[in-house]
Amino acid sequence: MRVRRVPTAAAPPTPGEVLRERILSVSGITQEELAKAMRVSRLSISQIVNGHRALTAGMALRLAKATSTTPMFWLDLQRGVDLHRAHRRLQRELPSLRVVRRPVPRRQLFYNLRA
Repeated sequence: MRVRRVPTAAAPPTPGEVLRERILSVSGITQEELAKAMRVSRLSISQIVNGHRALTAGMALRLAKATSTTPMFWLDLQRGVDLHRAHRRLQRELPSLRVVRRPVPRRQLFYNLRA
């Protein structure tokens, strides 16, 4: 029996890669300086930069403040990484899952919660 390989998209950039390559290296800020500005440990920053720690909402708020960005910027990066990893783990199982609800128009997906 031949195993069919499903092509996968390239992994999206991690928050740590963006932090290291687009912010710290470009601006000359050290991990220690960033950690002090954010009032977190240097180890926390190092783990994020090296891809050993996922970004939390609280860390996204701190990073956004310290780097003049937005929390959503950082959380969107983390979400992309999380979805990519989950898809890779589940790629063989997902096609066999059963659909229990037919698609509906986008305008019917959400209700006005303020009413």
